[in-house]
Amino acid sequence: MTSEGGSAAFIEPLAGWKLTLDGKDLADKVNPRLIGLRLTEKRGEAADELEITIHDHDGKLALPPEGARIALSLGWERGTGVKTGLVAKGSFKVDELTWEGPPDTVRITARSADLKDSFRTRKSKVWKDTTLGAVVGKIAGDNGLQPKCHADLAGKAVTAAEQHNKSDMQFLRDLGRRYDAVATVKDGNLLFAPVNAKTSASGKALPTLEVTRQSGDRYTFTRSARENGQDGAEAQWHDKASATRKKTGSGGGRKRRLKRVYASEGDAKAASAAEGNRLKRAAASLELTLAYGDATAAPGMPVKAKGFKSDVNGKSWLLAEVEHTMDASGFRTSLKMEVAG
Repeated sequence: MTSEGGSAAFIEPLAGWKLTLDGKDLADKVNPRLIGLRLTEKRGEAADELEITIHDHDGKLALPPEGARIALSLGWERGTGVKTGLVAKGSFKVDELTWEGPPDTVRITARSADLKDSFRTRKSKVWKDTTLGAVVGKIAGDNGLQPKCHADLAGKAVTAAEQHNKSDMQFLRDLGRRYDAVATVKDGNLLFAPVNAKTSASGKALPTLEVTRQSGDRYTFTRSARENGQDGAEAQWHDKASATRKKTGSGGGRKRRLKRVYASEGDAKAASAAEGNRLKRAAASLELTLAYGDATAAPGMPVKAKGFKSDVNGKSWLLAEVEHTMDASGFRTSLKMEVAG
């Protein structure tokens, strides 16, 4: 379809979504009743959260049972200037439900992480002369999960790591901080990947999201002074050969000193580099609400900014948190970004 001038006619964007409950399509039951839904995706150990609000004016809406599985896909069915096609956003376990009125409405809260009690049980163990891939594989197997350790980390040597009175979840978070990585559980997979990875845990290249001032309804750029002027980090390690403590570091001349003494130079280097990257990421943030939602946006995705001030355009950005909202106002996506470390 074209206009008289020969250019393609503008097609009004139409948002779409698909919800299933324990594998059953809810289109007929939910779509006419949907007031709104919000999906918050976070990087790291925090579970993604899906909130759905539905009206129950006739009292005929059946309440989903606790523990039921909701799968969500959302995006644009058609439209000019938007990415068309629904994007699968994963499955979520129903954790909370509220029925209130008048008018009668149902609010369902579901979360992505479905962790067994064993994953939260405190235990003590010493890991020696192993690799990150082996550690992630063992913990995943113990908790009925599929291991997905990123190729950039799987072969990293773990000389010694003490899991003292900590759950597997807490221990993985500690390892994540040491190696500047993210440990999270999604769709039955235990994921362990670098914060600033260029590929997914499966090896697929991560696409770059481009944003401009015209992309959003509102934007906020914040620049923060470095913590105590620190521009790097320093860590100690125990050299068995000389029975002395040695230091290693990364970054500039004003280094933050880490308190822990590591078992090897390699572990100390990884920890100091991770802390240096964290300091870089904390230096600035950028928030943007897209005028048209983008369901492909997800935490960990690199972002290129154009058309802003040079302080913004000149930085490489990384998505830290994404919120997708679908309601009577349309489909919107809010992005929270930090400087790529």
